[in-house]
Amino acid sequence: MLSKPLIARLSILSSLVIAGMALSSCGYSPLYGRGATSENTQGYLSLIHVRPIPNRVGQVMHSSLTHLLKPRSSSAPQAYDLNINLSESLATLAVEKNAFATRANLSLTADYKLSRKSDGYLLTSGSAKSVSSYNILVSDFATLAAKDDSRARVVQDLAETLRTRLAVYFQGPGQKQPPLISKSVRP
Repeated sequence: MLSKPLIARLSILSSLVIAGMALSSCGYSPLYGRGATSENTQGYLSLIHVRPIPNRVGQVMHSSLTHLLKPRSSSAPQAYDLNINLSESLATLAVEKNAFATRANLSLTADYKLSRKSDGYLLTSGSAKSVSSYNILVSDFATLAAKDDSRARVVQDLAETLRTRLAVYFQGPGQKQPPLISKSVRP
């Protein structure tokens, strides 16, 4: 006769196995996993040329996004242009009785457009936003350092969000495009 704890363990184990089998047959594939789809997606991402973005924040975003799209330096032809417009806003929070703010939210919004280089056809566009908070301290230098750190976190988060959105595009409707480049060079 089986004990109740053993029956509970077996039922949990069997439900996990059934859930795993159901998920594997649902048609979804991992975005970053190994396989033909993810390698093809990374190939498409490496063909993206990130256009220069104005200001220092734009330079950092350009560098982060280029590194995420092309983790290995490659001389692959660039078939796509990615245009990004950044806008930054600051909102003070947690106001004390003496009217001094002690906390702030730094928001960075990226409006992006991905187009083919060959004909300028707009493939996908959208907007992504990231928010990071920091403390406003008595020391101006400490507050500036906290704000710079917050800005770096927002830029990195936004770059990862954009990479994910572009990867999802190329794994879905982007794969249905006609070939862009010659057959000798494939993404």
